[in-house]
Amino acid sequence: MLGAYVAVLGAFVHRHVWRSHGVDWPWGLVLAIVATYAVVLAADRVVRTGGAWFGLGWGIVLLVQQFSPGGSYLVASDWRGWAFTIGCLGAIVVGVVRTPRLEQ
Repeated sequence: MLGAYVAVLGAFVHRHVWRSHGVDWPWGLVLAIVATYAVVLAADRVVRTGGAWFGLGWGIVLLVQQFSPGGSYLVASDWRGWAFTIGCLGAIVVGVVRTPRLEQ
């Protein structure tokens, strides 16, 4: 459920930009990717396979959006939408397969 929740929030936030000196800074996209990675790491610390379960919930929400009758209303097929999808999926994969720290 946590993965689904973060995916929906990220889908809403990833389109936000901050315009400064004629340049659009996609702070929402960066926030969505960083938050996804942080929650994957936290879920992995709570439960051994928590990051994988998080990724499953996140992926299900993304698939439901893509297969809806009118297409996705939250994640467009432009560079921000693809960066959100690939960036968050990459953060999930890195968070799940990273080398665990050895505790002494």
